[in-house]
Amino acid sequence: MPDDAFQPLRPAVHGYAMEWDSEQDRYRLVAVDQAKVLITGTLDECQHELVLALEKDWGTGHPNLAIPTPGGLQFWADVFWFAGWRIQENAYTGHCRLLDANNVRRAWGSREACRATFERLRRAEKLVIENEHLVILLHGLGRTRESLSRMKWELRNADYMTASITYPSTRRSLHEHADQLTDVLNRLEGISTVSFVTHSLGGMVVRLALAQQAEWNARLDVGRLVMLAPPSHGSALAEEIEDFMPAQLVLGPSAAGLAAEEVRAIPPPTCSFGIIAAGGPGDDGWNPLIPGNDDGIVSVEETRLEGAEDFYLVRGLHTFFMNDLDVVHATVRFLKTGRFLEESDG
Repeated sequence: MPDDAFQPLRPAVHGYAMEWDSEQDRYRLVAVDQAKVLITGTLDECQHELVLALEKDWGTGHPNLAIPTPGGLQFWADVFWFAGWRIQENAYTGHCRLLDANNVRRAWGSREACRATFERLRRAEKLVIENEHLVILLHGLGRTRESLSRMKWELRNADYMTASITYPSTRRSLHEHADQLTDVLNRLEGISTVSFVTHSLGGMVVRLALAQQAEWNARLDVGRLVMLAPPSHGSALAEEIEDFMPAQLVLGPSAAGLAAEEVRAIPPPTCSFGIIAAGGPGDDGWNPLIPGNDDGIVSVEETRLEGAEDFYLVRGLHTFFMNDLDVVHATVRFLKTGRFLEESDG
């Protein structure tokens, strides 16, 4: 089977590897565990053989009615993304579902069965990646992917491709969120560069994922990272309510992960990154329980992190300021230039 002319075309899919010989423009599908070439031919022929192999091994899931969904709120975790399609895992039951770009459920059952259905639909609907630079958006604690919807649309208007990742922020720990993001990155196809825009807890998730050694590190370049109101050194407010039972029930294990000691153990990002913080109308901020200026949840000083290429302070509240057009435009500008403001802005 060895043939140095063939190189991996995409990450392996449940034991099957798609490979490409660029000089002769031919493809092959390999059963990895058996070290066996199943077919050599065109990409479409290999894709068809992959669908047949996956459906034979895993089936296509339970009988499905293609129904619209909210796209996943607090109980779903995205484990795969391609051109807006997502496979999600339920945080409680462990079962998975396949959602298309319009959040319509196209299959459900095991992760493998959902992937088999996706591969069949990808071939039938000719799904492709249109931009090799992907910007991943990660929401904060207790929020959903929709909380960054204005950011998503402005990034798309600026010709970026975006993936708003859903994760069950109140149901799992910080390390579990980072592992989930790593899974998504490991399975990305057609992407050469990935950048990140995060809100609050999302920044800690990305920092932890960037610090891990994973498959995607060898395939993808990291562009830039913008963190909005990140608790870069932990959250004093989170520590204050750590032993408060109602807060534990609502916020889950992620809140405990924002303790200063745990967050300070996360290495700073090695990529280019910038921070936008929000504060109050005066030096005392919005919340009297937080020392210094603050956005009601995180103090301005808690957001600062050594190594940032730029820092921008705006007036606003933690929960809503990421939808301010000034913040959105500054974020887009940083992704393009490494600076939040143009020189003429002062």
